[in-house]
Amino acid sequence: MTVCGIVAEYNPFHAGHAHHIVQTRRALGADTAIVCAMSGNFVQRGDLAVMEKYARAEAAVRCGADLVLETPLAACLSSAEGFARGAAALLDALGSVSHLSFGAEQADLALLQQAADLSLRQSEALRQGLAAGLPYAAAMQQAVSAADPEAGALLASPNNTLGVEYLRALAARGSRMQPLAIKRKGSAHDSDTPADGLSSASYLRGLLADGDIEACRPLMPEASFAVLGREMQRGAAPVTRNAVDLAVLAHLRRLDAATLLPFCSGDDGLAHRLADAIRDNASFSAVCTAAQTRRYPLARVRRVLLRAWLGLPQSVPPEPQYIRVLAIGRQGRGLLRRMKDTCALPVIIKPVTERGLPENLQSALARDALADDLYTLAYPAPGLRVGGGHFRKTPFCLTDG
Repeated sequence: MTVCGIVAEYNPFHAGHAHHIVQTRRALGADTAIVCAMSGNFVQRGDLAVMEKYARAEAAVRCGADLVLETPLAACLSSAEGFARGAAALLDALGSVSHLSFGAEQADLALLQQAADLSLRQSEALRQGLAAGLPYAAAMQQAVSAADPEAGALLASPNNTLGVEYLRALAARGSRMQPLAIKRKGSAHDSDTPADGLSSASYLRGLLADGDIEACRPLMPEASFAVLGREMQRGAAPVTRNAVDLAVLAHLRRLDAATLLPFCSGDDGLAHRLADAIRDNASFSAVCTAAQTRRYPLARVRRVLLRAWLGLPQSVPPEPQYIRVLAIGRQGRGLLRRMKDTCALPVIIKPVTERGLPENLQSALARDALADDLYTLAYPAPGLRVGGGHFRKTPFCLTDG
């Protein structure tokens, strides 16, 4: 049996994600088992997921995934480079994943690999771009374009850029996983209009923020839409960052530039800029707007602030120390049995067992529990905003019935 990994956020799971799974199986074989490394309750754009992680994982296995594992929190709140590193390390640690499938605007794997190889060789040009104040993605595109304009042009598209980061991560690890590029179909990343019956996740989140859930129905698989509807009915979705605006700001007001610095990726002046913005503005969004510049892109600013709120310094590596199971699909039990012999890390199925894991893991586990407790403060229903839920959750398990 072929086992293929997919890195995703499923925020929420939509028709384009289902298309990716179908096309991956079409390329590798109908019996291919799909293992997803999925972001937890916080996502790479520097935000709270629109629906909690176990529900999003359930939607994924109801729509074709076989096993959903949580990407480490430190990877989820990292740059594209750290996000790719953490997810690739997670899938590699299973010891049974032979392929890594990702969506890209340009599914020419040879050209994507050329861009990845050039980016690794152009490390000095990349460093110079960063030193000149360019954002990471722009600095990489400039460095690659100097050597090969065609390869550099790929990096103007966000999914291509993330695909290149996966290839870089595989190379850096000496991974045996073979990459598979699937052409992205439908509307562009962050597009505000659907195309060919497919939309971006950001478009769906906008509909949910406006209260227009019915407009989401034709753009999501039926099973995924049903999970979303259930979570909304019980008051657990949609989750928005605005709901915890004052909670975040109350914590950030306790911090100065020196105490913000450990949450920044380098001492490039961002900590001082953030400290001023926190003092002078009255909402999280306003702080981000005030701090954002070309050098400090909005997503980076939001990630730093959320890291500060969660107590997650940049010194925490994105690679996993353990593996958390969020949902189990039709072939998932077989994959878990195989992992007993091949997996290099502890596997957590029931969070209540975490307390019995080695002492050196406890600080990371405690951060996960805190992050989950803080996330619940953003639930629409006040009665759901209680702590301790981290230890009461168990993976969704799909049955044939």
